[in-house]
Formats: sequence, C-alpha cells, structure tokens
Amino acid sequence: MSVLTVQEPAERRCSPRRFSLRTGGTGTFGVCGCGDCSLDLRLAATSSVHFMGEIAVGRHEWLIANLSDDISITVADVDESAEPTVVWPGEWQPFSHDMAIVKPLAEAQAPSVTVFFTPGGTGGGTGQGGCPAIGRRLDPTLDPDARYFAVLAALCAPVLWGGPEAPVPTSAEIAVRLGLSPRAVDSHIDYLVDKFGIPVPASRSNGWKRRALTTHVRARESLARTLRQAAPRPTATTGNHVRKGLLCRTPI
Repeated sequence: MSVLTVQEPAERRCSPRRFSLRTGGTGTFGVCGCGDCSLDLRLAATSSVHFMGEIAVGRHEWLIANLSDDISITVADVDESAEPTVVWPGEWQPFSHDMAIVKPLAEAQAPSVTVFFTPGGTGGGTGQGGCPAIGRRLDPTLDPDARYFAVLAALCAPVLWGGPEAPVPTSAEIAVRLGLSPRAVDSHIDYLVDKFGIPVPASRSNGWKRRALTTHVRARESLARTLRQAAPRPTATTGNHVRKGLLCRTPI
C-alpha cells in the first residue's frame, strides 16, 4: 500500500496543514476565489492567482489533474535539477517523484504544496476512495494490427507531432479518417482507457477520456515512439491520417 501526503508551506512556529492518502485515494488542493469549492487542502491566497488540482495515488506512481480553468501548474522534483513538468488546464499526468513541489506556472508569489510519496508503503489515509484500477502497474501489450491501435494512433498524432497545445481530435473526426462510426471510435476509446488502467477523475468534462489517453501516451516515450511510426508527421496533403497500411491490415 502506497502513502502520499500533500502539505502546505510550513510557517515558523506553526504546524502545516496536510492530508494523506493511500493507494486508490484521491484528494484536492488549491486556492479558491469563490469560497464555495470543496477542497481537502485550501491554501491561503497570496496573489490573485486561483488554481486547483486533484491527486490520485497508485502503487508505483501518483497522478495529478489540473482542475484550473486557465492556470497551468508545474511539478518539480525536489531531488532533481531538471526543468519542472507543466500540467496544462484540464490535463492530468503521472509522476513517481518521492518529493515534489506543485505550484502555478510563472507565479513566484503564488502558494504551493509539497507532495511526499512512498510507493508500496503502509499507513492510513484521509482522502476519499478512488478507482482500484489505479493501483495496477500498467504496461499492457498493444496489437499494432488491431483497430483500437489505429484509433489510438489517429487520436494521438496531433499532440505527438504538434505538442500538448495541439487540438485533440473528436470521435467524429477520427471516425471520418478511419472509416468508422463515432460510436465505434468511442467503444475503442473506452477499451483503451480500461486497458491502460486510467483512473476516473472526480471532476470530469466532455472528452476527458480522449485527453487522458493523449496525456498517458506523451508520458511514455516508448509508446509515443511506436505511435509516431504508425502516424507519421501530418502534412498539408495527408492531414492527420494514419498510414493506409495500418488500416488495410485491420479487420472491421
């Protein structure tokens, strides 16, 4: 059982507020401007920036979702000097840092939280229960001849070649490219979300599964490299179509 703790900045002679989670648990934190949002850790506003995040705990990693409308947040590994990872609004990303600082992007005066993570540890948690699928170590084998693989390649092509700000295709757009119905595309996306064990966030919006899949792929370089080979860089004449050979091998 893993244990994760989210803690506000410590002040002199004061015990910082915090909450702890076990495997499968989720918790929220941030600065709320309206005062009505239910957060497990509400931070004091030290600037005009209001942001919110959600953390989910797995056995080998933890995931953070940016619930903010227009504020990006960063996750910095305390033990490494590498550049912080940016989590865009509406996006979630997995991490395995033992200790990390989470705060709004480019806002030096905004409050932050520190995340402490012990994979496979033991202990209690105060957060709500989450999806048990998050607890699995996920490294599924993909069949490049399967129709779901073509759907995944078409879905991820724009962000793999254009970066995280590239628009995520709709199910209808993917359906047109692959000669499927939008309902069939949605079924393949549901299958992929379950296959990768992507947890269901507490706060969901339309299209969250497609965005979660593209984020999952971007965070795994070997998978991203495989999909880049299946969906070459889009050009003015080819658009975002996956290569025809992939589709010809795949039965309907």
